[in-house]
Amino acid sequence: MTHPDAVVASWGHDWREALPVRSPAEQSTLLAETRRAVARLQAAAHGTSPPGHALHRKALVETSSATLDVSATIPEPLQIGPFLPNATWLVAVRLSSAFPIARNDTVPDQRGLGVHLVDHERTLDLLATTGEAHHARDARAMIASLDAAANAAGGGTLGKLGAVVTLVRALGVSDALRLTRTVTGAAEAGVSLAASTFFSRAPFQLGPFAVRYRFAPVESSAGNGNGLVAGTGPNALSDDFRSRLANRPVRWSFDLQGYLDRERTPMDDHRVPWRSPWLSVASLTISAVTALGAALALRAAGSWPASNGPVLDPLGDLNMLRGAAYETSQRGR
Repeated sequence: MTHPDAVVASWGHDWREALPVRSPAEQSTLLAETRRAVARLQAAAHGTSPPGHALHRKALVETSSATLDVSATIPEPLQIGPFLPNATWLVAVRLSSAFPIARNDTVPDQRGLGVHLVDHERTLDLLATTGEAHHARDARAMIASLDAAANAAGGGTLGKLGAVVTLVRALGVSDALRLTRTVTGAAEAGVSLAASTFFSRAPFQLGPFAVRYRFAPVESSAGNGNGLVAGTGPNALSDDFRSRLANRPVRWSFDLQGYLDRERTPMDDHRVPWRSPWLSVASLTISAVTALGAALALRAAGSWPASNGPVLDPLGDLNMLRGAAYETSQRGR
């Protein structure tokens, strides 16, 4: 087993050269297109129903009874912001289904995990989704996928056909088919949230490094040994999760993988999983399900020191769009 310090020592520092270059005018256009596409998706998905999230509409679990516990052996170069050896942070957690319309839990879908960490002045949001490979190569492909999702949200054969036509027009036949296969392949049904792995799928800057992260389930949290949902019904995932919590806390390992080079860890194609070893630096533990309302104003008992570097600052195309998408979704609720 490679020593953690050696893993970090292998990470490259020239990742900036591998990022896509976007002019200010191009960025402005892409952000405007993102806002338009998200608003259209939100309107198509919700119709006359109460407004909600443009994506990840259905909350499966919401709780403020959770902690992020940093490893005692986290390598020194990664000891940035809240990532201090042996630190424990109170966090709020939301587990969700990705589709823009709330559906029965037995319908195949991707699942999402959001972790909200705050101290007295700063916040850190960690967002991850099942499926290691993203369906969109870059910003333009992501916008096309939002437009396609708006068509699909209309339902029926016409909705599906409209989604395919939108993708083919924007991306061409080959990339449209690949995107569709990725989305379909990442959709799951019957897998417990406690046994699911959640990936950032996009890069972030931690100190001098470019990294991706994941939340990988700790084996003991799978409970019944096979990671399958116990029971059926429209809220099977939530019911299964609560049942597991009645026996023991649910835990995930919070892992990082670092940029190596353009070939093994590309920064400009989010569809490609990185070929870089994972390094566990913390663990996420949920001990109970509680109301999330109070968690949004959650304040940790302590605070992390003045930053000695970027703390998972967003990098790349998809992260560039995320803020605009989130703000538009918030306004539309």
